[in-house]
Amino acid sequence: MNITDLVEELEDIVETASQIPLTNKVMIEREEMLEILNEIKIQIPGEIAEAQQISSDKERIIKEANEEADKIITSARSHAEKIIAEDELVREATERSKQILNSAKEESTQIREGARDYADELLENTQVNLSEIIKMLNENRQELRG
Repeated sequence: MNITDLVEELEDIVETASQIPLTNKVMIEREEMLEILNEIKIQIPGEIAEAQQISSDKERIIKEANEEADKIITSARSHAEKIIAEDELVREATERSKQILNSAKEESTQIREGARDYADELLENTQVNLSEIIKMLNENRQELRG
């Protein structure tokens, strides 16, 4: 039996005891009361030890929970820093790729313009040469007719 049960048993004994007429006093069996009180004395150290153990366990559990929470927070911070660093790398890589793409577009435009200018110059030279050849052909034909 635990202490609570023993105290309830004492209450039952007092409540069911025979009342002495014209007084508020009751008669109880001495041995039965002493036996229950003795059992309470025996139970008290165990109950106190159990309460102390529960209190100690509570403090240990709280301490372990705080340590685990600290580990989780540290891990979360580390993970967040890693994500931020990766995000920064992605941002830098994206920026670098934009720079490379813009540079390639500029170079491509310059090459196209250079190629167009070169082709135009070749065509102009060919046109001038052809004009001179046509002029010479016309002159040769005039000489043949004349």
